[in-house]
Amino acid sequence: MRVLVLSHSYIMKPYRRKFALIAERQGVEMRVITTDRWYESIQEILFQPDSEVRCNEFPYPIRFSGYGSRFYYRSNLRTHFQDFQPEIIHLEEEPWSINALQVVRLKRKYCPSSRFIFRTSLSIPAKQKFGFLPTWIERRVFRETNMAFPLSENAARILEQRGYHGEAVPFPNGVDLRLFHKMDVEQLSTSLGLRGYFVIGYLGRIVESKGLKTLVSAAARLDIEYRLLIVGNGEYKTDLVKIAEELGIADRIVWVDEMLPEQVPEYVNCMDTIVLPSLTTPDWVEFFGRVLIEGMACEVPVIGSDSGEIPVVVGDAGLIFPEGDSEELADRIEQIARNPSLVNQLIQRGLQRVKEFTWEAIADRTYDVYQAVLKA
Repeated sequence: MRVLVLSHSYIMKPYRRKFALIAERQGVEMRVITTDRWYESIQEILFQPDSEVRCNEFPYPIRFSGYGSRFYYRSNLRTHFQDFQPEIIHLEEEPWSINALQVVRLKRKYCPSSRFIFRTSLSIPAKQKFGFLPTWIERRVFRETNMAFPLSENAARILEQRGYHGEAVPFPNGVDLRLFHKMDVEQLSTSLGLRGYFVIGYLGRIVESKGLKTLVSAAARLDIEYRLLIVGNGEYKTDLVKIAEELGIADRIVWVDEMLPEQVPEYVNCMDTIVLPSLTTPDWVEFFGRVLIEGMACEVPVIGSDSGEIPVVVGDAGLIFPEGDSEELADRIEQIARNPSLVNQLIQRGLQRVKEFTWEAIADRTYDVYQAVLKA
């Protein structure tokens, strides 16, 4: 089975595990094309090869780094379609993206009999920006597609509304349990000034739609000794700092602006609870919430708003509050801070829940779909 994967997310090591596991299977020859560099959360990530991965990795230069819908590879792709002749092309990019157009054109010209799969994180039935072009690309991609991998059942329904009527199998994001697990982070916790405090954590983009104003407002209501650890960066940080100053809690917030993706587990382990307070907007909704699964794997109780897929991901393994409601969020935080029995229950439920989201489980399912697509 010859498989050609194209994924800008592959540049981040936590995302490689799925394909590494598939490539270990007998009879599988896999090539992965990814970007040589990528801007993520206001930092540049450079590709670093992994000696433990059996995939043949090909990092190439691109234009428009950091823009998932606009980027494309500058050169070097043709040989992977013409000479490798993949039986399966697995594109982990949106079907309306410029890269998707680039891929289907190469497929049609050099390996038209290849089976084509795309993966989408589509989360809300909103109109695409930039006029007619994304819709035109999407329609072309749909015509070439043998299988779609939406992120959720809801994403599959939205795909159908957009005109895709082919086969679809929902696949969530995964977690690498070799990286995300409970660990001793006393040294890091001490260096951040967190020792002796109840640590409320957030990790992700610092943008308004992530509901961080709700989180800061909730923190201001608390009657416990705490520190709010915010890991990430973004254009909303300046506003958030002002809000914290107005509420009188600026000195209780610890900011970490940049880190390598593989350092994420250390920071998650510094937290006593991790919060994802996302807000639904007209053109965005939380489509998964990977950090919740990562928290569960690290035995950190999780709290999420009821935006998008968060309640589905959390299940009974965490606490949910109405999005935008700082009073209710403060109540959930206090429950975890004051109730050790509840904490133990959530930890155990989280460890069970996370088994559904391991890369091992997702790799097995993906390989099964590959085989079914080839037989169809």
